[in-house]
Amino acid sequence: MRGKTIIFRIWKFPATSETFVINQILIAKSCGYEVKILVEDLQDIDNSIHREIIRSNDLESRIITENYKIPRIKILRILKGSLLLIRNWKNLRFIKKFSALQKDKLSALFKFSSLKYLNNYDLIHVQYGTNVKPLDQLKRIGFLKTPLLVSFHGHDLVFPINGRIPEKGYYDDLFKYGDRLVVNTPYLEDILLKLGASSDNIEIIPAGIDTNFFRPNNSSSKKANQISLITVGRLEYLKGQHLGIECVKVLKEKGYEVSYDIIGSGSKFEDLKDLVNIYNLNEYVTFWGNKSADDIKNLLQKSDIFLMTSITDPKYGSESQGLVTAEAQACGLPVVAFDSGGVKYTVDPDHSGFLIPEGDVQMMVSFLEKLINDESLRLIMGKQARKFVKEKFSNDRLLQKWESLYKATLKS
Repeated sequence: MRGKTIIFRIWKFPATSETFVINQILIAKSCGYEVKILVEDLQDIDNSIHREIIRSNDLESRIITENYKIPRIKILRILKGSLLLIRNWKNLRFIKKFSALQKDKLSALFKFSSLKYLNNYDLIHVQYGTNVKPLDQLKRIGFLKTPLLVSFHGHDLVFPINGRIPEKGYYDDLFKYGDRLVVNTPYLEDILLKLGASSDNIEIIPAGIDTNFFRPNNSSSKKANQISLITVGRLEYLKGQHLGIECVKVLKEKGYEVSYDIIGSGSKFEDLKDLVNIYNLNEYVTFWGNKSADDIKNLLQKSDIFLMTSITDPKYGSESQGLVTAEAQACGLPVVAFDSGGVKYTVDPDHSGFLIPEGDVQMMVSFLEKLINDESLRLIMGKQARKFVKEKFSNDRLLQKWESLYKATLKS
């Protein structure tokens, strides 16, 4: 919308595993809005796998680094705080109310002074509920007039968040004073409702993908006489790659010629490598580390079946959607996935893929065998998978939903 500006508030940018955040910013641009990106922890863009897309869309120039500029030395904090009080004398009543909500009263003044300019924007779109503090409190005291929209992505609804943030009404101010809450699946909507959010303020819009970019490439050379399996995701317990390796072990024992590509990095890398060594699968399992979108697309196009191995993590919960599942299907791959969290909403059961009870390796192997032994079934399901994703998850389709939501939130 001409003349309107949306400011995105993000903790860490650009984060390797959060392509959907960049995608959301580009959607806002496509809707005609000017965008700004408020970042607390700015990452090295030169070495980011998202470097090209950030620079080709001129996002780097739109970044604002969030810094409260609080002096470490107490006397300097007091002196600078006194100057800020003088400069903000017109807002003293708001500062008093805001400080009453903070543990550190002096730091509250620096936060208020740093964030007051947000009233100059037309809409604030926060990525992850954990990044909403203290904007929800600024709304509560009546100072922040700009509409506040917050997108939840999963682990920001699993308490204690990151093992340290208790529930204890953590989102109460947001639920009462925020304008819109966005989730990507009904799975997250149910969690929000249980925490006390109003259904009237919740919108379900899945994370979308560029189906013109993620598409089949019939000229890509696939391995002859060997089925290529692939999984994309951080190497963490939540992503369940160890169960994918278990599947490969069983398939090899049954005499199948399979390979398994694992894309991503994380804390479980050494454990997964050890598991591959124990099972003598080094010849068949390849760890690719982090890859760019182009590289991921190329590897998907050369694969035959996508394994969605995500499971429930006691600490971080379950997958809220599983964007990589949509990317794989857009490339024409059938999916075999554990029915965990919101993954079920990204697969058309028995048409674009198969949903398996969470953690059931034997059943996953059984459905993999079904696809391995029937090439025509793989091709049919691959075509249905792309059709399903284009209808449900393409950016072109979701653009209209975001455009309507942004307009409605601005009017609020």
